[in-house]
Amino acid sequence: MSTIIIAANLGHFKAYRLMETPTRGPKLDLVEEVNFLEAHGRFVDKVTDQAGRFPVTAGAGPGTQMSPSEDLNAEQENERRLTKLVAEKIEEVIQREQPEYWRFAATSEIQQSILREISPEIRERLVRAIPADLTKTPVGEVLEHFAGAGP
Repeated sequence: MSTIIIAANLGHFKAYRLMETPTRGPKLDLVEEVNFLEAHGRFVDKVTDQAGRFPVTAGAGPGTQMSPSEDLNAEQENERRLTKLVAEKIEEVIQREQPEYWRFAATSEIQQSILREISPEIRERLVRAIPADLTKTPVGEVLEHFAGAGP
């Protein structure tokens, strides 16, 4: 029986293969790690130049900030794109590794959005999803978060 454990946020992705060793018990081997560059840096620096912004007056002088609605829509679109990138990476790893089961960790704010983007065939092999960002958790501690997760 093979299992993959995936830890993701909108900026980082890690996939581990769960291996059973006869003498030491379960161990995780890193299969893939991706850093989504699109998620890093200041959002406003990525979406437009100064000339492309809607003028907004804020206080004493003329402003060149993005209007609040433009800023919110652009941030939501960016989050949607990153969610789709994470889902595509999950599908790629699951299709390549062909595990019987997989487990998934992502914060509660993004977990359901990511899972909605994944095909039903891959989603049906998911045995446990926990609401936690484990992307920076040491490998030895990742498995502890899934204790008692079944297969």
